Amino acid sequence: MQVFDSPHVQLLVGKRTRRRLNANSIVQLVRSFDAPPGTTAYIEQSIPFPKDGKQGWWSGGFGYGLWIGILVSSGFTVVPVPSFTWKAKFELSGSKTAKDDSRKLASTLFPSLSSLLSRKKDHGTYFYCLVHYSTNLPLDEHKLSSKPISRGMLMELAQIL
Repeated sequence: MQVFDSPHVQLLVGKRTRRRLNANSIVQLVRSFDAPPGTTAYIEQSIPFPKDGKQGWWSGGFGYGLWIGILVSSGFTVVPVPSFTWKAKFELSGSKTAKDDSRKLASTLFPSLSSLLSRKKDHGTYFYCLVHYSTNLPLDEHKLSSKPISRGMLMELAQIL
């Protein structure tokens, strides 16, 4: 299994520079997988929280929609996975340390990816691993898809492939 960061670009929005997903680079990344039509992509469903603020709501929904659009237009079958589904499976629901607990669990289930799971800011990577595992795919990572996945796919529209 390979992990890639979601491609981003810096854009001027009003008077501020914002980091946005780079749609052209995402299309190139998805096409490089050379996946057969109908390949299933599991995506964490984007559900905004009231405290996220309007920028968080906008960027989460935009990224979620962008990834779904690119995956569907590239021939993937997209299956949204609500976060509570996989969090409940691993008893992480309601945890005040969900990111830390998720990171530790993902490192245990996927030891070969532990170097990619060390930073808290890379929560999309270990959330991806847990969603991937919770969809009843085999534990042995050598039997998992050899196609590359994007670290950002999980949380942004990730978000998961």
